[in-house]
Parts: sequence; C-alpha cells; structure tokens
Amino acid sequence: MDPALTRRRVRPGLPGRARRAALALAALLAAATGCAADPGPTAPTPPAPPAGSAPTPGGNCARCAPAPADVPFLRAMVAHHDRTRVVAAAATGRITDVELRTLVAAVDVTEADELATMRRWLAAAPDDGATSPAGHHPHHDAHHDARDAPGAATTADPDLARLRAAPAGRFDAVLVEVLTTHQRAAVTLARGHLPVAVGPEVRDLADRIARSRSAQLRLLAGLPVA
Repeated sequence: MDPALTRRRVRPGLPGRARRAALALAALLAAATGCAADPGPTAPTPPAPPAGSAPTPGGNCARCAPAPADVPFLRAMVAHHDRTRVVAAAATGRITDVELRTLVAAVDVTEADELATMRRWLAAAPDDGATSPAGHHPHHDAHHDARDAPGAATTADPDLARLRAAPAGRFDAVLVEVLTTHQRAAVTLARGHLPVAVGPEVRDLADRIARSRSAQLRLLAGLPVA
C-alpha cells in the first residue's frame, strides 16, 4: 500500500488547537488520578488488620477517618474546590476559546473527583458536619450554589461577580485571570500542608493537587486570550 495513503488515513482529524486541548485534558486528568507513564513495581499489599480493630486515622482505606491534623486542610480544600466548580458553572456556554473550554472542563472533572474523595474522608471524621472555613458545608453542591443562589455566591466572591459581569469580548481573558488567582491559592494551600500531613492518602492528595494546579497554571499562562 502507498505509504502516503496510509499517512493520510491515520492523520488526526482534529484541528491543531483542539488536538492540543485534548492532550491537555488527558494530561490533567492523569495528574489528578496519579497516573504515570511508568508506575514502576507495585508495592506489596499491606496485611489486613486483625478483625475488630479500629481503622488507623489517615490509613489506607476509603472510609477511614482522617487524622485530626489533616481535617482543617481537607475542609479548606473542599471549600476551595466548591468555589472552583461554581466558577466553572458560571463559565458554561460563554467561553469562546477552544483550549480554554477544554481546560475548564478538565478542571471541573478533576475537582469533582477530588471533592468526592475528600467528602468521603470528612464523612468519617468525628466532627464532620461542621461548616468549612469559607462557610460552605462539605456536602454542599457547587452547581446547586451556582444555579439556585447566584446572588449569595456573587456577594461572597468579588471575582465571581466580575466574571459574570464581563462582556462577551473580554470573558475569556477575565476567566483566565480569575482561574489563575484561584488555582495559585490551591497550590499554596496544598504545598503548605505537605510538610505536616499525617495520613499518607492526604499527603498524596496534597502533592497531586499541587502538581495538577501548577500544570493548569502553565496552560493558562500559554493561552492567547489576553
């Protein structure tokens, strides 16, 4: 078969910018789930605890209670993720740049997954039910907030009000500015907790958040929407 025909047959059909956006989405989701190209040898599975023993705080199980020192970080990060998803919901249908649209979708999927994990851990904490430092209940849904209480969300967050007021021609640029400031705060919060994290799963999550948001910031900085 003519090699030229083969090349034409397998050539990607996406435009250049859309293809780059799709690759960015894949990279961000990989960072969020801790995937790697070469994970290396699998660590041996730890022995199961004796029957009737209490779970270790921060231990390697989906429903274990987090260590008390990790709870404030988890609550603060839940509130931060909730606000990110409110911003993503407010941007729905208004983004014009294809790479930015794909990036925001990746951010929303990533943070929804992390929220589910953190809420499971907090649900097992003895004092779960307290509100987060930002005044959001850990189980409050960000999209519900964006849909049903736009006035309250706008009052609490000037950046969100600025985003909603942005004219069509400036919306993408304002969104990039808002997300850049917001995700920088996530990197600072995650890196700040790494040295004092107690639970290995919480430490791993903080590390993944720091790396994932740093990657998002690099992508945001490279968008031609200013």
